Amino acid sequence: MSKLRPKLRLKNLHKFKFTDLEYFIGAYYLIKLRSIDSGKIKGSKVFTCSNCINDSYLDSWSISWANSNDESLEQTKSNFNLTANEIVEIQNWSDKKFNDKRIGWSNTFSDLETLLEYKNQFFPDEIDFQILSINFPENEKTEFLKVFDKESDYAEIGLSINLEKSILENETEVFLGFDLIGVEISGDFHSFHCHDLAKDLIQKFNVKINEFGLIESHNNWDDIILYMNDESNGFEATPWFLVKVKRVNKPAHNRR
Repeated sequence: MSKLRPKLRLKNLHKFKFTDLEYFIGAYYLIKLRSIDSGKIKGSKVFTCSNCINDSYLDSWSISWANSNDESLEQTKSNFNLTANEIVEIQNWSDKKFNDKRIGWSNTFSDLETLLEYKNQFFPDEIDFQILSINFPENEKTEFLKVFDKESDYAEIGLSINLEKSILENETEVFLGFDLIGVEISGDFHSFHCHDLAKDLIQKFNVKINEFGLIESHNNWDDIILYMNDESNGFEATPWFLVKVKRVNKPAHNRR
């Protein structure tokens, strides 16, 4: 994977009615929610797929050739109650699925079927999880693929691979709200909550944060996206995008 940071988004966004655009699946995530441990919303849980805030049951440690140090592996064992042998089994499965492009770097599932196979095989009794998808409006999808063009023949991130397929969002999934994500060259991303920005966005743009810690529909997305992509406002120097977050209902035996 190239160590170059992704190109910042050009400030030439056109005015769109985001509610009128089609949305395309970026990826599915198997997430364990964590309470935010600092800032203005300390103690809250946010339904974001950012692994800055929540734990992902699939991550770089799941790939055998990824560089995970001993300390991070011990933390993984503790977080997910895994043994060393179970991690090896996960890595064997993940290596094959990665080569088949059913999972992507670094923690994306390309489809729900693959996610459920992973969940049922390695975490069959786990009930503390959420199955979430992020979905890009058409204009953000186009811009994402421009910014994250291939930097090598082997380094394309999972989000790019999925968006290139142009698969429309699943209308049966439950809409939770919108997230603003700042995407690193690795495919990992920040949420606006990583910068404790909810109050700033509420004051500046009159956004409403819902019970899931996400933004409700808004009529001024263009200005918000430009604001997030302006480094002088103190955000991560990554391109920021708007995504729709949806939840897949848990199988009946996993509900609580």
